[in-house]
Amino acid sequence: MERIYTIPLRKVFRAPRTKRAKKAITLIREFLKRHMKCEEIVIGKSLNKTIWARGIQKPPRKVRIHALKHDGKVYAELLGVDIKLPEKKKVEKEVKKEEKESKVSEEEEKTEKKEEKVEEVKEEKSKEEAQIKKTKKVGKAKKKEEENKKEEKNSESENANEGKKV
Repeated sequence: MERIYTIPLRKVFRAPRTKRAKKAITLIREFLKRHMKCEEIVIGKSLNKTIWARGIQKPPRKVRIHALKHDGKVYAELLGVDIKLPEKKKVEKEVKKEEKESKVSEEEEKTEKKEEKVEEVKEEKSKEEAQIKKTKKVGKAKKKEEENKKEEKNSESENANEGKKV
């Protein structure tokens, strides 16, 4: 549904000077909600620039707009300016999102592979450490046995030496 409206903004001038342009935007939104019977209002760049052209204190007294209702939203622009529907942008954004998602999924796969490799390396290291510990335990046991044998030999030789001295 397309319509052309002349929106009077005289009520805006009852507001404080420093809030008039903001009030004009809200007044336009309320007008379009009431007349187009839709809650979502999109105000175009040209309409916004026209409201703010002379600053916050001096918005225009009235505005001629072209309103278009499409997919549950109302798009409003100045009369004579083409209304740009966001369909093209949505398609481009969806394509970009899909590309980003594919890149993210590729990066996640790479990080998963790296994590798997790290885990494998950690497992190998832990296996090697376990083998080293086993060999150390075996080596310590052998050393103790050798030390015990040496001590026994020393004690026997000392006993033999004591027996000779007497």
